[in-house]
Amino acid sequence: MGLFSSDKKGNAVALIDIGSASVGGAYVYYVKNAQPVIYYTVRAEINVREGESITDSMLRSLEFVQGHMTAQGAPQLRRETGNGSVEKVLVSVAAPWQHAVVTTTPFEENRPFTFTHAHIDTVTRASEVTEGCISLGHTVIATLLNGYQVPNPFGKRASRAEIVMLASSMERDAADRIETSLRRAFHTSAIEMTGFSPVAYTVFRDLYPHQKDFILLDVTGKGTDVLFVKHGIMKHVATVPQGTHDLLQTASLSWRKQHEDETTTEHRSVNVIFKHETRAIEAVWIESLRDALQGFAVSDALPHTIFLLADTRVRDYLKRTVETSTLSSLWLSDTPLSVITVIPSHLSASLKTLGLGESDLFLGILALYGGKERIKIQPVLQTTEPVVPAEPGMRF
Repeated sequence: MGLFSSDKKGNAVALIDIGSASVGGAYVYYVKNAQPVIYYTVRAEINVREGESITDSMLRSLEFVQGHMTAQGAPQLRRETGNGSVEKVLVSVAAPWQHAVVTTTPFEENRPFTFTHAHIDTVTRASEVTEGCISLGHTVIATLLNGYQVPNPFGKRASRAEIVMLASSMERDAADRIETSLRRAFHTSAIEMTGFSPVAYTVFRDLYPHQKDFILLDVTGKGTDVLFVKHGIMKHVATVPQGTHDLLQTASLSWRKQHEDETTTEHRSVNVIFKHETRAIEAVWIESLRDALQGFAVSDALPHTIFLLADTRVRDYLKRTVETSTLSSLWLSDTPLSVITVIPSHLSASLKTLGLGESDLFLGILALYGGKERIKIQPVLQTTEPVVPAEPGMRF
């Protein structure tokens, strides 16, 4: 597959979404000032074999996805656009390989000073990367001059400035092995890696511009990423080490116990077993979320809007769990929480899926992020989800 598309009308990008429980791939086609179109999607679960690390398992799933993109996706892209080549490969990596931290760095002098790129460079150089990791880049979330957010602060004078920056990093070994695999599959060095945190923040800020204060819960297989946005600025990010795998594994074990107990006098219904064991896991998950949110609440009041990203199979359950849990006591208010489950149709005004593409929420979000310089994301006007059938291709 060649590197750059010769089609003057637009450009294609290969998307790779690496989560803790699955790997997804897609081809998206961008034309300036038009809706991007996804023409092909594929997703593979990460099944960890005995004695195998999760990184080895992830790379095996990545190979599967790359093979299908080459054999099926590229020909489909060529049929739709006249060219099967891509401009670049855009990769989003989530926990446990990706790490993110938000920092706020102040600058203050006795006399007014001119804000320059040197202030940004100072913060970037001061950002520390954990040993064994590499930087995935820095995202300037906001610059405040004399307490006011200024979109283009360079050359302006102030006596006080603050830079809010999101720094993402990734395990070096995993990054090197992912890049080697992608180079071999796509025959290109134009590979851009990013963490899911900057992707989610960038896209949700534009999808929901009327929601200036919100919490985003991204519940995947091995963990839950928690993003906190206040006045349109991401202030905090945290990762909770429990996810949907815990719930689904408990359901599987409950069924197994049910069948094992059928021949004994201590037989209990699977519903009773499932209820007991899921309550225990639910309590651990809620307690971990409480710890993360309490950390946020030390410096900022918690917003009442929560966006929930989760697998279709447990999405409604997680929504009910959050709404009815003891988490609400953290708000010290009688106002109920507004938990909004995000579904692929929320992206439909900004993104088309045609051909061999299927609705995949996370690949859709990555597609919008990849086109941020070329397209305008259309705001979601309705934030109460309709009743819809289960979507294929969800990341879990």
